[in-house]
Amino acid sequence: MDHQPDMRDWSFAKRALAEIQQAKRQKKWYSFWVQVELPDGKKHWYQLPKDVQYAMRQHEKKHRQDWFLIIKGALINVPVSAYDEQGNVALKTGVIRRAERRHQHTSDPAQISRSQFVQPRYSWWGISNQKEMIVYLQHDHNQGNREQIKRDVKIINRNWQRARWQAPCRLMLKYSLAVSCLVMLCSWSIVRGLLLVGGLIGLIFSLWLDWYLRPAA
Repeated sequence: MDHQPDMRDWSFAKRALAEIQQAKRQKKWYSFWVQVELPDGKKHWYQLPKDVQYAMRQHEKKHRQDWFLIIKGALINVPVSAYDEQGNVALKTGVIRRAERRHQHTSDPAQISRSQFVQPRYSWWGISNQKEMIVYLQHDHNQGNREQIKRDVKIINRNWQRARWQAPCRLMLKYSLAVSCLVMLCSWSIVRGLLLVGGLIGLIFSLWLDWYLRPAA
């Protein structure tokens, strides 16, 4: 327990110096916080737990300028309800969008993330390590939270696919439709027939991809 010195008999200069030194000591203390985007698009700030705080401090000492890159974009489990008397809580998986050092600390468990976080590996079509991530994030949780984590990771993957592919898909849909219509207006030939078949295939594929990338209900 810290005992504050009695400053009542101190001179103004001595008291001012002590207050400056105390402010400097307090300024050195901070916690790591992360902004987590949930699958529904809502963003919330969470304090990292003690074990991750220690690991982040060690990492920060070696990577002063880009310490946040190790955690930015990672998937992490966070509480979305209060803990009950048995210590149970509803969890969801979200994406870390930002990380900050704050001179702020919370003791509310509902504002502290869980320790599991992992970086996704993206291929041309989505998260290549999706199954491994689900298994890792599900570790040591009840069945309800395990199912929720699995759904959340799949939604996060689908959101990434939509952000990357939906615009090119819409463009290909327009061009396929235009090519198919123009070829149908022209006189028949083998080349035009092949162009028509290609345009129709592109149109069907574009429609399927647009349907697949539709927002989850």
